[in-house]
Amino acid sequence: MQVKNKLRYSAKAVSRYLLMPVAIPVVILLYYHICLAPFPADRLINQVGSDAQTVMQPAAVAEHVLILQLINFSTLPKAKVLVNGQVKGDFSHPYVTVAVCQGDCVEVDTTFYDHLVTIKVLDSTRQVMSPAKGAEFTGRKTVIALGHVKLAGR
Repeated sequence: MQVKNKLRYSAKAVSRYLLMPVAIPVVILLYYHICLAPFPADRLINQVGSDAQTVMQPAAVAEHVLILQLINFSTLPKAKVLVNGQVKGDFSHPYVTVAVCQGDCVEVDTTFYDHLVTIKVLDSTRQVMSPAKGAEFTGRKTVIALGHVKLAGR
């Protein structure tokens, strides 16, 4: 009977000593993940709305607008629409609506792309005479000048 108790005691001791090296790292790992590790969704949450800073003003509020269309590609996000040298949009979509005023210089910066890029003035408000509706402009690795805006009656 004494031998059985000795074996049982040693089996408990062995199991305890085998479980300790496993249990302690598990507790440390849980503590790290709960208390110290950054929340993984924070990286995504911080990126939400980051492209909203490039929106200047909604087209519905502007008096005069040009709608430009990218002809030979569906998107060229590095092609920027410039009005008086300031970035007012890009071709992350095939169409860009830009607010303009009398005398504004409208250009498209395609210096990033090493192939022909064709831009079409798809539409504009009635008062915009130049650049004309339907006009197409082509360029490669350059700043394409669409011209100065001319409004009717001014």
